[in-house]
Amino acid sequence: METTLKEQLIFAVQKTLRIKQKKHFSELRCLNLFAEILTVDSELKPTFLFDYSTARTEQIQKYVQELQKMGLLSRDLHILSIEDNTLIVNLNKTIKHLERMLQENELPVIDVSAHRASPRLAEACVTEQVKAQLDLILKHLKSQVAQRGKHQSCVVSASALFSSEWNLCTVFGFLLGFPVSYWFDFSKSFENCLSMTELRVFSVSASCPRISKNLKHQMYSFSVPETLYLDLQSTIEKWNRHLQSDFNKQTNFSELDISTEIACQAAITL
Repeated sequence: METTLKEQLIFAVQKTLRIKQKKHFSELRCLNLFAEILTVDSELKPTFLFDYSTARTEQIQKYVQELQKMGLLSRDLHILSIEDNTLIVNLNKTIKHLERMLQENELPVIDVSAHRASPRLAEACVTEQVKAQLDLILKHLKSQVAQRGKHQSCVVSASALFSSEWNLCTVFGFLLGFPVSYWFDFSKSFENCLSMTELRVFSVSASCPRISKNLKHQMYSFSVPETLYLDLQSTIEKWNRHLQSDFNKQTNFSELDISTEIACQAAITL
């Protein structure tokens, strides 16, 4: 049965995600890609940012459609393009996630602009700007749900948003389900002030026996500056409780593992 599933996943990739490049998807890469999408389908993550290849949005849409036809997904997922990036979205989960953050006014943004001597919590004007951007995305996703209701179809839906004014690093952080997100003033520089800063790195992984008995899949990896951890601890602990609650409601993954370590690097790319 396990071999059959592997063959199905490899076939789905070969059928839909072929691009003109020498490097092809390995078996492990095919399995990991499906595991990423399965976390979204299982409502353990709101969205997944597709970064496995330079496949076009239409190809990614066809890939998810193929998984759906094979009966490997339980929910209708949505493909959202923002600029040149493609997100695979669980509409129900993402809408609830954004609503909760905006309603509870829990939107921790960390300013790591290059001109800062050290990371700091962002000023209110920055936080309000990010809130407005996420609210626009929320309204857009709700409109997609409304359209889907009018046109019942098994086709994976897709839409696009465009805004050159958004800091996508910040927006994607929250869309991917992180409890906190970094921000920097990209009108001045795309660099940041995290060099040689002590970071508390959180990693979340789980086993996925449905795909492979040996596959340990990393669902989340994010960090916060150690100097700001106490300010953000209650938010992260609350996020942790929500994740454990969601984990207990699904059956695709088991053995949830949440670990943390202190790291310090000469350069951090966001």
